[in-house]
Amino acid sequence: MAPRPEDELIGDEDEYEEEYEEEYEDELEEVEELELAAEAAAGQAAAAAAADPQDDEEVTEGDEDDDEGSTEEEEESEDDNEVAQDWTGLRLIPEADQLLDILAQLKQDGRKQLTLLLLGKSGSGKSSTLNSLLGEKAAAVSAFKLQPDTESSTTYLRQVSLGDAELDGFRLKIIDTCGLEDPEAGDTVNYTALQRISEDIKGVPIDAVLYVDRLDLYRVEPLDKRIMQSISETFGRRIWQKTLLVLSHGNLPLPPPGTTFETFSERRISLLRKAMRGAFFKPALPAVIVENSEACKPALPAVIVENSEACKVDSDRCRILPDGSRWVVDLWGAAGDMALGSKPYSWRKGMGRKGGSSLKWLIPVVAYGQYLAWKTLLQPRLQKEEDKQAEADAAAWAAKAQERRRLGIGPPLQPTPENAWRLEQMYDDD
Repeated sequence: MAPRPEDELIGDEDEYEEEYEEEYEDELEEVEELELAAEAAAGQAAAAAAADPQDDEEVTEGDEDDDEGSTEEEEESEDDNEVAQDWTGLRLIPEADQLLDILAQLKQDGRKQLTLLLLGKSGSGKSSTLNSLLGEKAAAVSAFKLQPDTESSTTYLRQVSLGDAELDGFRLKIIDTCGLEDPEAGDTVNYTALQRISEDIKGVPIDAVLYVDRLDLYRVEPLDKRIMQSISETFGRRIWQKTLLVLSHGNLPLPPPGTTFETFSERRISLLRKAMRGAFFKPALPAVIVENSEACKPALPAVIVENSEACKVDSDRCRILPDGSRWVVDLWGAAGDMALGSKPYSWRKGMGRKGGSSLKWLIPVVAYGQYLAWKTLLQPRLQKEEDKQAEADAAAWAAKAQERRRLGIGPPLQPTPENAWRLEQMYDDD
């Protein structure tokens, strides 16, 4: 009798189940062997730790101390993973020799990258200054802002590749940001843009912050002061210690009457520094060493620039200001000194604060002071005035009573306080 198809299927299923059980048992044996090996390794590690517990403590303490160092290493690794373009504009900069010397100093200090952050209002010259630093038209420049910027920040990453073994591989990272004012809301601070910028640069080590403003202005507007205050509230006050003033539109062939290029520039820089400090907060803005024709001397942390093509040049085709100084070299030198002067600035959550939040503790103090002023000064004085008025009223009514007695008339009827109030209301209604 021939086997039926159902019998063949049943037989195949039995064989498949037997094979599956054998494979499952083999896997269980392998898992058990691995667990035994892991337990043995753990036992050996515990024995070693028990034999020398000091080493374990030292390693733990070292790990705690190196938390910041590990964070910096992670940030450096992230920077290394970013794709950088060849810095082709470096060859086109007439001041390239002095620039390479500055980059060589940074690399000798152990730095692999120079990171710059540009801040300022729209139309102040941030993008033009970025193009001058790179030696190429990387950022679009518009004379008229018809609409707000769509991006809060734009990063430009360049890498030196000149065939020089000492400098090749050094990176320049410039973070350009949108205008910090909100023209659509009536020339107010763009707080949304500030928050987005802070998130964009979170954890990024900033070597120097270039706060760009115009030189050819005569005063600091209230909006400028609010922007500077908002920067302190968003990024923390420490950011000003890594900030360099960059004043664009520095070509002033005809300064205001009664001033020279030098005196007008010093006055403009002084006004901006005063606005940055504010009424109560006075940050220690560092001095920057800039090079001039006479000698190296400390100066204000500010550099005047002229990004237009109408800027004058000297015999070496280096761009100069009306006083004859090479502003490109001064700008790069100031940024390099700012980077070498102290540790980079890195924004993290908790560094900023909301406006006025640090002064909330003054509210109960002021309220208590007002109460004391009322209790000790105002209330006794008012009570004294009321007592004098009551004495004067009593004397007047006594004089009236004496006069009425002399005339043989009854005593005057002095109104009660309630009747006096009603009479006052009647007179007020009339």
